[in-house]
Amino acid sequence: MPSTRNLAHAALAGAAVACLTAPPAAAAAGGSPLAGVNAAPGKGAEALTWRPCATTAKDWPAPEDTKSECALVTVPMDYAKPDGRKIRIAVSRLKAADPAKRRGVLVISPGGPGISNITAPSSYAANGLAPLATDHDLVGFDPRGVGYSDRIDCDEGTFEPPANASAKAQAKALFDHMAAANKRCTALDPAFARQLTTRNIARDVDAIRAVLGVPKISFYGVSYGTAVGLNYRSLFDTRVERMWLDSVMPPVMDLAAMDAAADAVAERNFDGFVTWLAGHDPEYHFGATPQRAREAVFALRDQLTRKPRPAGKGARLDGEWVRSLLGLDATGWATAARDLATARDGGVPRSARPSSGTAPVYGFDDAPLGLNSTQYNGVFCNEGTGGRDFDRLWADAEARRRTYPATGGGIQFGSWCAGWPWPAQPWRPVRGASPLQVSGHVDEATTPYAWAVDTVKAAGGTLLTVQDNAHASLAKLPCADKAVEFFRTGRTATGTCPGMQ
Repeated sequence: MPSTRNLAHAALAGAAVACLTAPPAAAAAGGSPLAGVNAAPGKGAEALTWRPCATTAKDWPAPEDTKSECALVTVPMDYAKPDGRKIRIAVSRLKAADPAKRRGVLVISPGGPGISNITAPSSYAANGLAPLATDHDLVGFDPRGVGYSDRIDCDEGTFEPPANASAKAQAKALFDHMAAANKRCTALDPAFARQLTTRNIARDVDAIRAVLGVPKISFYGVSYGTAVGLNYRSLFDTRVERMWLDSVMPPVMDLAAMDAAADAVAERNFDGFVTWLAGHDPEYHFGATPQRAREAVFALRDQLTRKPRPAGKGARLDGEWVRSLLGLDATGWATAARDLATARDGGVPRSARPSSGTAPVYGFDDAPLGLNSTQYNGVFCNEGTGGRDFDRLWADAEARRRTYPATGGGIQFGSWCAGWPWPAQPWRPVRGASPLQVSGHVDEATTPYAWAVDTVKAAGGTLLTVQDNAHASLAKLPCADKAVEFFRTGRTATGTCPGMQ
């Protein structure tokens, strides 16, 4: 499942100011010691003043990287008003190591929302896509609202669930907390917050293409970066050389459907878990058959739902804690069994749930500049449907508990849109003619494989099935050479690919 996002964002205030200059208090942030900000589209990359990122960008998270260059590109905040307010997008590049073999530009968008992507060129030059650094300029960027690009900095505050409250009352308290935070944070710069959309990020990518002076770009997108890629291809199909999308977002951001898809994968994992647990009954004592193990785990969950137990240091054991362990894939079964047995026997497991609220962030990389929660919420809520009405949100969660009795009912995506001040404007991909390769991971939960299948149905392209449960693992696998071949020759890949073991 996605990693957890702490509502307090205690580290964000310190990390997010590690931008190029301090932001104005109540506006989208920005500013930089970098020159050449307002480069004219079409005049080529040298119209920008490129400087070494490690010595130019304050608190550059990869100080050992001496080859990446950084610049800022100015774009319209609202593309419907191209002559209106401008914002700045931070861009990095690694020039092709062998200029004589240079084939073009590969833009890399490795994840999010809410996290910095600007170190992607140096990161991907060190993984399975490294051969492409020889004959492509690798280009990364911080999407609007994140990292070194213009952004809003706003701390959501700390959420403490009401003591001894029902699950519904706790969920409602979190919903109300998020509504207040969204109201406060969007009010800092409502015009900017309203323009935090995937479509605008895709338009920013095209502005980067234009200022680089190339007629087409290739694009490698991962996780949320696949949504950026799909939107770019839908808007600018003729400007795509080749595009590969790994661990793919759904073609429609229906937040309730996204929760349901995650629950379905987790429930399948649970079926495997209780079978494994029965086979390890001499060690964990939950029952020697899958049915008995299932009943014992449910009994523990029901007990802690009725009577949560404090676990010290601001943590507690409750039914939601049990549920969070039941949908793990096979790599987490031993840990889950150990912690569940510890709780059953009266001890305090290592994974005891913090009393302050936590919830998922949809991405896979650690964010070097911290999570920007306003951008995270903006991307999902400006374009994703659902999450505005608590009663509907709760009814949907209860329905999923009935459908998926072990793992269903988590409110993962919709809760972030509580009190969001604007209606959703959903995007849908358009079938294009440019070369599109999609890779999905058959057992992963973060971006379920079904989303890759749905994307190919909606947008076209070719599907490669990676046989693992790992999110975004393609660039770390031997079959990364298929991506290298695709970007060099256009040859697509079908069938299956061995995954991470």
